[in-house]
Amino acid sequence: MTVHIFVEGASERALLDKWVPRLRMTSMVRIHPHQGKGAIPSPLNRPLDKKRRGLLDQLPAKLSAFSRIPDPEENTFVVLIDADDSNVDQLIESIKVMAAFVSPKLRVFVQVATEETEAFYLGDLHGLRAAFPDADFELAKRYRPDSICDTWELFGKIVGDDGGNKVAWAEAMGTVLTTQASKSRSPSFKQLVKALAQADKQPARVLKQKRFRHVAKSTKRR
Repeated sequence: MTVHIFVEGASERALLDKWVPRLRMTSMVRIHPHQGKGAIPSPLNRPLDKKRRGLLDQLPAKLSAFSRIPDPEENTFVVLIDADDSNVDQLIESIKVMAAFVSPKLRVFVQVATEETEAFYLGDLHGLRAAFPDADFELAKRYRPDSICDTWELFGKIVGDDGGNKVAWAEAMGTVLTTQASKSRSPSFKQLVKALAQADKQPARVLKQKRFRHVAKSTKRR
């Protein structure tokens, strides 16, 4: 089975490239980066606009395409997206409704980083210390997990890098970020770990019973 993880861009891919192998998932994992968050198109079944490269821009068309491949049940999909200033519940619901419309038979998990992926890093102070030993840990401890506070800017301040080097941060944290939900302060990170574990499980199948074919014995004498 293959687990496909759709993400917004290069920094999320850099994180998952380092972190996902440490989960020791049994499934093959493919990460699909995009160019930003985008917006769900309307109507949902309109042709893909190749000029719009955001995750939500392309998600309906991609899920629809996957639903038409042979054995689509061999694939599971995880959408990992930043909340930014969106209402988390509404964002999750809108993606789930869209997925149910364009690909009702696919298993799709929707995970939202609240407010941004850097919330995952700040949720693991042990990992943060391993990746950035000179960080301002007093400030990091005062951070309220998954709060709306311009998270990436705060993370940059904590690690002494105001340049927004998200890919470098992701690469550093990917090798040390905990793989256990219980060891993180971030509720959205806990949900991501649980969702990936669930996505990794092979769904139960209903096997088709073979029809018994009765073959009449020949009564012809030899």
